Amino acid sequence: MIAGATERLVAIHRAERPETRSRRKRRGPREFFAALPAHYVLVAFAVLLALPQNVVIAGVGGSLTPARLIAAVCLIWWVVARAAGGMGVRVDVNPVRATVLGGSLVLLAAHALALGLGTPPELLGGADRGWMLYALCVGVALLACDGLSGLGALRAVLGAVVLGVTVSAIAAVAHFAAGIDLRALISLPGTEVQGMGAINLARGGLERALGFANHPIELAALSASAIPLALYLGRYARWRPLWWVCAFVMAAGIVVSISRTGLLGLAMIGVFLLPRLGFVRWALGAIVTAVFAALAMTAEPKLSAVVGQTVAGSSNDYSVWSRLADYEYVLGRLALRPFSGQGFGTYTAPPQPYLDNQYLFTLVESGVPGLLVLVALLLVPVISARAAWVRLGRKATMPELRDAAWAVGSALAVAAMCFATFDALAFPQFQGLTFLLIGIAGAVASWERAETSP
Repeated sequence: MIAGATERLVAIHRAERPETRSRRKRRGPREFFAALPAHYVLVAFAVLLALPQNVVIAGVGGSLTPARLIAAVCLIWWVVARAAGGMGVRVDVNPVRATVLGGSLVLLAAHALALGLGTPPELLGGADRGWMLYALCVGVALLACDGLSGLGALRAVLGAVVLGVTVSAIAAVAHFAAGIDLRALISLPGTEVQGMGAINLARGGLERALGFANHPIELAALSASAIPLALYLGRYARWRPLWWVCAFVMAAGIVVSISRTGLLGLAMIGVFLLPRLGFVRWALGAIVTAVFAALAMTAEPKLSAVVGQTVAGSSNDYSVWSRLADYEYVLGRLALRPFSGQGFGTYTAPPQPYLDNQYLFTLVESGVPGLLVLVALLLVPVISARAAWVRLGRKATMPELRDAAWAVGSALAVAAMCFATFDALAFPQFQGLTFLLIGIAGAVASWERAETSP
C-alpha cells in the first residue's frame, strides 16, 4: 500500500512539473502549416487586392503588388501541400480543380504551338508577364478550392472581399460627390505608387468615378459580383446590418461609375433572387428597391438623366458600336491561327485594337482552345454551385451552405457576363476576384458532396 501511494505521488509530481525546453518537441514546417488555417492567407489576399493595384512593393522593380506576393504564397502552399501531403488541403476529386489544372495545360499547349508557328520576339516579354500573373491567380483558386475548412472560413474570406469592394465604392462616391480622390491617401510601409494620375472618363458631362479600381467599369464589375456575397453575409454573418449597408454602398458605386456593365449585373442579381426569395418577397423587395433608387436619383437629377441615357441610348453609343466592329478583326486573326492564336499574353493595344471583350481577347491570343478553356473556367464552377444549391434544397439541410452556393454561383455568373463587356483579365482586381470565386465554388461543391452523399 505504501509503495502504491509513493508511485502515485511520483506520477502526480511528474505531471505537475513543467516540461523543460529541451524536452519540448518543436513543430516542423508541415505541422506549422497544418495548424495555420489557409483562409488566413486568402483573407490577406482579399484585403490587399482591394488596394489600388498601382501600389507596388518598393525596391524590387516591376509591378509586384502586395496582393500578388500573397498570391505567390498561395501557389507555393498548394504545391508543397500536394507534393508533401497533409497541410490541411483536400485531395478528393473536384471538378473545379480538374478544370483549372486541365485548362491550364490546354492553354500551355496552345501557347507552345503559337511559339512553334512563330511569335515576334518583342511580344514575348508580355507573354512571360501574362503567364506569371495567370499562375498566381491559379494558386489562389487552388488554395481556396482545397484549403477552405468550413463555413466560418468562408464567411471570413467573403467578408474581406465585400469590405474591400465597399471601401472602393465609398472612395468612388466621395470622388463623385466631393471631388476627393482617396487614392492619393493610400500608402503602406515599404511600397511606392506607380502611375497614379487623373483619368478623363466623362460621360454625359459627368466624371465617372473609379474608386480604388483601375477603371470605372472594373469598379462596376467588382461591385456587381460582390453584392450577392453581401446578401449572403447579411443573413448568416455577424453584424448583419453592416453587410446590408455594404450592399447598398456597392450599388451606389455602380451608379456613380455610370457603367452599363454594373447596371446589367444588378438586373441579373434581381433575376437570380427570384427563386431564392419566392415571388411575393421578391416583388416587395423590388418595390422597395425602386422607391429608394428613385429617391436617391432626385438628389442628383443630372446623374439620373445620364444613367437613363446610358441605358436607353446604348444602340447609338460609340462604345457599343466599337465593340461590335471588333468581330471582323477577330475573325480575320482567328482564320490565320484557329488552334493556337498569336500566343498567350501577347496581345498589345495599340497597335492592335482595344477589344473590350475578354472572350474575343482570349480567342485572338489562344485560339478556339483558349476560348473553350475560359468558358469552362467560368461555367463549371457556376454549374457546380447551382447543382449544390438544388441538391441541398431537396434535402432541406444546411440552409447556410445552400445560400453560400447561391451567392458564389450568382457572383460568378455576373462575372461571366462582365467578361463580355471588357477585357476583364487585364484588370488585376477583377482577375483576382474571379479566380478566388472559382476556387470558393470548388470548396462549396466539395462540402455539398460530403453533406449529401449517402
